[in-house]
Order: sequence, then C-alpha cells, then structure tokens
Amino acid sequence: MKYALSLAALFLLCAAASQAVLALPQSSGQDQAREDQAGSWPTPDEVVSKLDSKLSLTDDQKAKITPIIAERQEKLKALQADTSGRRLRKARKAKSIFEDSDKKIKAVLTDDQKQKYEAMEQEMRQQARERMQQRASNNSSQ
Repeated sequence: MKYALSLAALFLLCAAASQAVLALPQSSGQDQAREDQAGSWPTPDEVVSKLDSKLSLTDDQKAKITPIIAERQEKLKALQADTSGRRLRKARKAKSIFEDSDKKIKAVLTDDQKQKYEAMEQEMRQQARERMQQRASNNSSQ
C-alpha cells in the first residue's frame, strides 16, 4: 500500500512540479478562464517568462529554453491523454520527461542560474508533497 502511494506521489509530484513552475498569478479574466479549463497548461512563452523573472535569462537562453519547454509539455500532455498505461509506468515516464528537460535546461544556464533553478525545483517538490498530504488527509476523512 505504501509502495502504491509512493508511486502515486511520484506522479503527482512530477505533474505538480510542472504546474507549479508554470503557474502564473491570476491577474486577468483571461487567465482565470484559462485556469478554469480542465487540464489547461500555460504556454511555453509563459513558462519562460516565469523562469526569466526568477533567473534573469538572456534572450539567447530564452530562445533555447522555449522549445525545450514546448517539447516537455507535448510529451506530458500525450502521457496524460494515454489511458492504456499503468500508473507506475506513467509515473516513471513523467519522471524521465522531467529529468530530460531539466538536463537540457541546465545545460543552457550559468552556474548561478543552475543553483537558483535547483532551489526552485526543491521548493516545488515541497509544495507538491504538502498538496499530496493534504489530499490524502482529505480523502481519508471522507
């Protein structure tokens, strides 16, 4: 049982990490409408803009990171839409997608930016854990 929960946690962590990095503050009706749509994702440009605000990316870095984000999102959307796979396989695949894209992103960053990026990843993991624990406690109380 703990193993199954760990696997589910891994998948949720990957999905939450993607959404946490990519989430933008709700500032307009358009943003709210987009968020209200189930399964909506921010555009790669929005993701890069968010990363830029944290990492102070150069124009060259933005141009290199945007297609990496786009590819990651395409792969994750395809994985999410695939209903034939088992959860464990999907969780492993999601982890692999993130590891691959993170490796490519880090190759574009300076050493200082890499440290900031890794700190952002740690923060997202912690937030995902907290959300998962909250969901688990909500499900057990029902």
